[in-house]
Amino acid sequence: MAGAQKNAGLWSNFEIGRGRRLGPVLLAAALGLGACAEESPRDPVRGTAVSHGIETQPERQARMTGRAGREEGIDPRFAGAAVADEPAAALVARQVLEQGGNATDAATAIYFALSVTYPAAAGLGGGGICLVHGAGEKTVETVSFLAASPRGGGNAAIPGNVRGFAYIHSRYGKAAWSSVVAPAERLAATGSSVSRASAAQLAVASKIVEASPSLSNVFAPQGRLAAERDVLTQLELSSTLGQIRARGAPGFYAGPVARRLVEGARSGGGAFDESELADYRPAVAAAQSVEQGPMKVWLPSAGIEAGAFAAQLWQEGGKPAAELTTAADAVAARLGTSPQPGVNYGSTSFAAMDRNGGAVACAVTMNGLFGTARLAGDTGVVLAANPASGAGDASAWLSPLILTGQSGEIVRLAAAGAGAPRGAAAAQHVARNFTSPEAAESAFNAGIADLASPVNAVGCPEGANASSCLLASNPAGFGMGVTAISTAR
Repeated sequence: MAGAQKNAGLWSNFEIGRGRRLGPVLLAAALGLGACAEESPRDPVRGTAVSHGIETQPERQARMTGRAGREEGIDPRFAGAAVADEPAAALVARQVLEQGGNATDAATAIYFALSVTYPAAAGLGGGGICLVHGAGEKTVETVSFLAASPRGGGNAAIPGNVRGFAYIHSRYGKAAWSSVVAPAERLAATGSSVSRASAAQLAVASKIVEASPSLSNVFAPQGRLAAERDVLTQLELSSTLGQIRARGAPGFYAGPVARRLVEGARSGGGAFDESELADYRPAVAAAQSVEQGPMKVWLPSAGIEAGAFAAQLWQEGGKPAAELTTAADAVAARLGTSPQPGVNYGSTSFAAMDRNGGAVACAVTMNGLFGTARLAGDTGVVLAANPASGAGDASAWLSPLILTGQSGEIVRLAAAGAGAPRGAAAAQHVARNFTSPEAAESAFNAGIADLASPVNAVGCPEGANASSCLLASNPAGFGMGVTAISTAR
């Protein structure tokens, strides 16, 4: 595909096992590829098909219709769906779902993969917020694991992401912890092909990378910024991920990695110590809910800034799409967190659902592209900027949401916005218009989100145990939505 072709951003209706044939343009959009009928369906660069999410037309047809499974006497079953701003991370989620993992496993795997392939927004040194709906439950939980300000100040934040996803996985996950971290470790160790999404992010952060010797060593290894289809290896990050895989959160928050994080942070103006790392814990609380016709929208807990912002923004509902960005900025200003024009806050969002009704929506941030803009020693980890800095307002606008039926048991939509307030406005606009595929598609493509402030969503109008779901990755970006098919003899 010549040039930087954008993801079509369409909602795509998957009817697994019903024999429905999707047209080539719709199917390509469903896979996050864009339609390039004049070119070979294979990636012209050998070895990069997985990271770019490219399959042959017969493979796509078989995956969508289950034809190959039926010919082999296997009944195809919908296992779940996921969406992320970077295709390799979405494909990791699909693998986890197809191997029997649930939505929590998929979301956790997405995050760790993003820490390798989309690090300016999802590094191990950052923080975030997830909403989690356990299968069969009637409530939604908010797990807030924002990067925290150290007691001694400094420019670096205490990381929250690893502890947060470790908590979520321990409470709701089904697959082995090692199985959801290992794919990211492999991506870092063996080298990952730079996807269009990753290349676009690096291009936006080019001046930051060029000004940082440690970042340049990783992301401009040949004296130039890595571009699409280049292969990047991150051995130090792989080693850190290996400690997390083997030891869980303590592999990051205690022991050798923690010591090196502290030393690396201090050498660059950070001020946290090992006890602050060891003591870090996520905040867990019930999500707040509001009525939306025959459904219920769940927003982050009212006890955190993001929850207060989301609730007030929801009250601004009913405005035309063209007015929502201004309205979101005004709500942020009333709460004392005004966005800075043209600033990229280094944030990303993703979501996953499974066939049993589990759903997770997450948004994470580095409080600015690449956070502190330097690696912490030999850990391969970039620490988020101290939220006391101006970019720290990014955490107040992280906006995961989940839409359920009135009882709270059946999930209809898992979506998340991030970046500037417009990302949150985009996510809420989709939730308000989730009345039909056509209305949802129109809302998603309304032009509210942009590359720096993404929106991503998985929607299942008939419930997550149905064989038909709608996927949408940021229409201004280059992400991917995937469905997973499990087979049983």
